[in-house]
Amino acid sequence: MATTSGDVRAVKALGLVRVGVGVAMVTAPRLIGRSEDPSFVLLLRTIGVRDLVIGAGTVAAPASATTLWGCAALASDSIDVVVGAASTPKIGVGPGLVATLLPVPFAAFGAWAVRRALG
Repeated sequence: MATTSGDVRAVKALGLVRVGVGVAMVTAPRLIGRSEDPSFVLLLRTIGVRDLVIGAGTVAAPASATTLWGCAALASDSIDVVVGAASTPKIGVGPGLVATLLPVPFAAFGAWAVRRALG
């Protein structure tokens, strides 16, 4: 289990951003995805639920558990990068790049924030 010896504010901040992204994806998936395809709308909403839950857990967690939530978010974002890259041959280069690169800023900031929190 991750322990906290450093500053967890960056992990909490990323949790807040994730809550905002999650709410937007759940409530306005057509605006974000610009698609009326019901399957795509459902996909965006399920991703939004995941982000909302991970973000809310991170924000609500006591300092001693915040880093653990940050590690869970980092794992999720990192796996999203790998899955996006692996999907490229099946969905095409353009959509594959979007799927691969969209979570990169979250993974990068998450890695920095978790490292800072661990001291």
